[in-house]
Amino acid sequence: MVSNSFAMLLIIFFILLGVEGMPSEAAVPFATAILLVIAVCEVMIYYFWKRTTFTFLDSEIYVLRDTVSRNEKHIQYAKLASVNVRRGWVNLLFGTATLTFNVNSSINSGVPEASLCLKLDEANRLREELSAMIFNKEMVIDEDNLVETLAHVSNRDIILHGILGQPTSQFIFGGLMLLYAIAMALVGSGSGVITALIFLMFSEVVPRVSTIMRYYNYRIYRVDDTITVESGMFTKYRSSFNINKINSVRIREPLFARILGKATLEAEVVGMANDNNIPILCPLKARDEVFVVMRNICPELHFESEVRKQPRGAMVPMLVSGIVTTIMVEVFLMAISFIIYPEVPGPSLIFFQSCILVAIIVIPAVVFIRVILAQKNRDFDIGTDSFRFTYGAYDLVTEYVNYDKVQVVRVSAGPLQRRFGVSRCKVSLMSSAGATTITSGLFAPDDLEDVFKIVMGRISDGRYDYRKYY
Repeated sequence: MVSNSFAMLLIIFFILLGVEGMPSEAAVPFATAILLVIAVCEVMIYYFWKRTTFTFLDSEIYVLRDTVSRNEKHIQYAKLASVNVRRGWVNLLFGTATLTFNVNSSINSGVPEASLCLKLDEANRLREELSAMIFNKEMVIDEDNLVETLAHVSNRDIILHGILGQPTSQFIFGGLMLLYAIAMALVGSGSGVITALIFLMFSEVVPRVSTIMRYYNYRIYRVDDTITVESGMFTKYRSSFNINKINSVRIREPLFARILGKATLEAEVVGMANDNNIPILCPLKARDEVFVVMRNICPELHFESEVRKQPRGAMVPMLVSGIVTTIMVEVFLMAISFIIYPEVPGPSLIFFQSCILVAIIVIPAVVFIRVILAQKNRDFDIGTDSFRFTYGAYDLVTEYVNYDKVQVVRVSAGPLQRRFGVSRCKVSLMSSAGATTITSGLFAPDDLEDVFKIVMGRISDGRYDYRKYY
């Protein structure tokens, strides 16, 4: 009730911030209306809590909310991807923990199917019993705390992860907002500066601080086929999932992290994207260490391979695509400059002209360098139980995908790509955030077609066994 009330009061607070210049005679009725809304909300929060019950049966969790309308949920243990423990500031204050039940489905990938707040000892006991059913093993938290972590991550690494582990696009957007704030300050628009600073705050500062707080005190270990991740500065997170629930693992190297030789390791586990965070198997560490962590945590997906780089024929289609994109962007910038140019006051004219000139020079260079990096770094290979795509240019991603989790394989080529004998492969599968598509670089079509041949072959000869993932 305290958590829900806090969210409601926060909304009311922002509403009050937007109320300006209210006549004095309207203040009392307005305050009365606000207090009435708070009272009604509190009654509704209590009523919904009072009329919601959880029943743990032999094969499922039965959740009943008998309020204005009757809502029933049947959550089968076999369908659960995880039972997570979260301890926010309210839980710490009252000595409780919140259990979240995540179903192995993309429908509610970012939201748990159900949440239950209990006293800490009761929550831990219940989680241990449910984990024994889900993972077919006894999971005693006190014993698991003695298991050595597979990734030795310091809090300094977490801070570095929060700063450099974000996509380069976020850095660029933050830089643009900073330039926009400077431009508005020169023009003399106070509201424009505030707007830019707000965007900068929510695009750069808030995500980084929340990431640091989310993964502080990080620890990961594996017992049999169960992987457990623990972290949190104030809010404590504890998530466990079976290795067979992993659809793919991703080694991600943002540009600035790659310059320092660092990378992160992520997993696609359907039903695990709580608070829009997919499971991090290793925060930002040295690239070689990340590969070691992957081999230790997910040896089922890792394989030693001979790297297949993009053929020379891929260069021309990428260059032509880059040139077309550059021309379109340049024309757009010039059109914008002609529209805005007469409106720019004298003191800001030099700054405006400088920005347009820099953009006209930098954009072609950025596109050309992107083509060079893509040709140099993209690769592809197939293994026994998984295949690997390395894609991206400035930000590189190396992804190992389980053949048995692939839903659609699409190999396609445009007119220019066909002329140079290359194609692109798009693989669709379920992910932590719902459905996703992984796109390869440009390779020979015969090589890419091996992916769906192996997928179908595993189904035909019986190597694919659905019961292993049920």
